[in-house]
Amino acid sequence: MEKKTVVIVLGNRLNDDGSLSEIGKERLMLASEIEQTFHPDYYILSGGLANKKAKITEAEAMYNYLVEKHQNVENFNKEKFILEKESLSTVENAKYSVLLAKELGAEIIIVCSSAYHFGNPVYRAMESFVNELKDSNIVLMTYCK
Repeated sequence: MEKKTVVIVLGNRLNDDGSLSEIGKERLMLASEIEQTFHPDYYILSGGLANKKAKITEAEAMYNYLVEKHQNVENFNKEKFILEKESLSTVENAKYSVLLAKELGAEIIIVCSSAYHFGNPVYRAMESFVNELKDSNIVLMTYCK
């Protein structure tokens, strides 16, 4: 029996026009790699309205980008994407996204971001996700470039 897997894709500050940054696009490319390798049950697109000029949350921008890029893909399932639109920091990404992943019954969580995001202590990425999962049996994995 396969374990229920949820991927959390961390957002990145949007451009002022509401479009994804190159970093944001790279993270979604990594999510495509995860899809091909792990076939997860759900994706949580995590990111709030960090750039008020953009007038759209990072999660909504990621979702719109994915839908546009996959509009002609036969087996693209929009139902696999859950939008977490409240977080304004990496700590909040972990807090809100792990809560959603638990509600979805996650047994494995794969956090998808940039390597610098995990490696730089300023962001507290690993610490934040480990803290949110400390009282659970959920397996935490990271996927980055």
